[in-house]
Amino acid sequence: MEVFPILSTVLDSFMDFVPICERVCRCFRFIVLSYRTAMIPLLAPMANKLAEGFSKSKQGCFLWVTSAILREFSEQREFVDESITENIYVFFEAQATSVLRAMSDLPPAELPDVIEDFFRLLLDALLYYPHKLIPSPLFVPIFQAAISALALEQRDPLSVVLHYIRDVLTYGGENPASSFMPQGGAGAGAAGAQQQQQIRQIVKQLLLAHGETLVKQTMAGMMITFPRDCFADGSGVLLGMFELLPAETTQWVARTIQLLPEGTVSAAEADRLMAKIRERLSLSDADHGALRQVRVLLQDFTNTYRRRYIAPRDGLGQLEATRFHFEG
Repeated sequence: MEVFPILSTVLDSFMDFVPICERVCRCFRFIVLSYRTAMIPLLAPMANKLAEGFSKSKQGCFLWVTSAILREFSEQREFVDESITENIYVFFEAQATSVLRAMSDLPPAELPDVIEDFFRLLLDALLYYPHKLIPSPLFVPIFQAAISALALEQRDPLSVVLHYIRDVLTYGGENPASSFMPQGGAGAGAAGAQQQQQIRQIVKQLLLAHGETLVKQTMAGMMITFPRDCFADGSGVLLGMFELLPAETTQWVARTIQLLPEGTVSAAEADRLMAKIRERLSLSDADHGALRQVRVLLQDFTNTYRRRYIAPRDGLGQLEATRFHFEG
């Protein structure tokens, strides 16, 4: 409590100097990890400082500490009062809103580090607070921001964004990335099952509204812009889409192929691919082997396209990513 005001003053004095901000934030993070519940008297002033710091500087280091606080004071931790957990989640939403505003003002290429740190924070939020994040008003704009960020060409931020999207997709099925739900008294089992069903429905509605854009941007990345290391995660996103919405995803893939620059893929080639995909999907709705074969077909198709057309920025055409806009 004696050191915190000094570190806060250092931050205020060097808000535009990244190395000092990062060192102070790293110190804040270690304080949270080391002292946990003993930190409770400092949580409110620290949260205010982190919110103010990101708002002024747009530096991702302020999100590192937010992530540490979110993890250490989640509902799964012992000796954490429910009101504190709730206040911390409210603080997280305020930070997320600030980042979405920043992403709305600037294209993803100008915020790669912030996007990487933001989606690392979101991976924790989705893991520890799915029952709060998924029904929240921020869930849809965050997903739209993730799709917009697929236009990036740097491996690390892209990889984190793709991991977030893949985790979101799991909540639309029977095996979510986190099965954690709040504990309750009698009847909690039925209430938990109902809540999980509600979450699955929210995710599927999200995909019905934005799935075509997601498929388009993922395929554009695999064919044109993604670094090689992000290729498997991209095909994993498509696999997740086929698992949840096979008929709709098939249509979206077909329409995406039609958007490719004229002369790059023949009609016969496109028809052959779509026929093979439909054939695999018709084998059995629950056959994971058939879905993996669909994934291989798309990997082979996008690999072939990538080898054939090696000038990525000359032919995005109608696959060009749309700018993210946040009205919150």
